[in-house]
Amino acid sequence: MWKKNIVAAVLIIAAFHTRAYGNPSPDTQETLTTVYSAAGDINPKSFTVKTGHKVHFQVNPKDTGSGCMSDIMIPGLWNKPELLVKGKPVVMDFVAQKPGIYKITCSMGVSRGEVIVK
Repeated sequence: MWKKNIVAAVLIIAAFHTRAYGNPSPDTQETLTTVYSAAGDINPKSFTVKTGHKVHFQVNPKDTGSGCMSDIMIPGLWNKPELLVKGKPVVMDFVAQKPGIYKITCSMGVSRGEVIVK
């Protein structure tokens, strides 16, 4: 009987350690929100997330983008350019698999900000 109690205690401690020290559960989600305007581009411009977490990144355009800055993407995390249309939220859902700094860009690669994955 005591062996079963020890095994149960070890499993509880392991589960606590995993949640407390950065090994995320599959349902962990981080929500990032930014606003796009023609005058100020995106604001805020920098975000930090944890490796392995689901990320819900939403851009709320106050203006319609134009020219090179008519779309937005995050190469390495979201590789499809999304058009910036006034009043139409852009949603990018992804899982950040590798640590690093990922630039938020237009489809031509002009930097608008960054997502830091730790």
